[in-house]
Amino acid sequence: MLEIKRALGQDSWLSQGNLVRRREAIQDLFLTYPVRPEEADEEWPDDRRLYSEMVVMDGEKLVGTGMLVVDPEREDRPARIFGLGFLPEYLNDFNVHTLEEVLIAESNLDEEYPFVEASDGKLVPNPYSHFSDILENIETISI
Repeated sequence: MLEIKRALGQDSWLSQGNLVRRREAIQDLFLTYPVRPEEADEEWPDDRRLYSEMVVMDGEKLVGTGMLVVDPEREDRPARIFGLGFLPEYLNDFNVHTLEEVLIAESNLDEEYPFVEASDGKLVPNPYSHFSDILENIETISI
């Protein structure tokens, strides 16, 4: 059975073992089996903020990983899912979308970011944002 665990913080997956070895395992998984290969070559900007990071475990085996980050210089969609990696036998839409949902739920993302860009490019509502304010600013389109 698969289990999603926090990668950061107290009682996290990283804190319960050899920190360096586990961090390297996360990076290796992402760099070897990225869901979005173009992200594997992306530099980590100085102003990037990490809001949540999770790992997917099958027993003691690391099978997936991902982060929710905010890149302030990306004005179009600064909040996004980044660094998803899955072993090929675990890569499917259900596992990817479930991990993304948990990353968003666990992020406590600032309400100023109404949407998070998912790995497939779709915009997912930020549950911590005030949608009534957003809806008031959307123009009605007549067809």
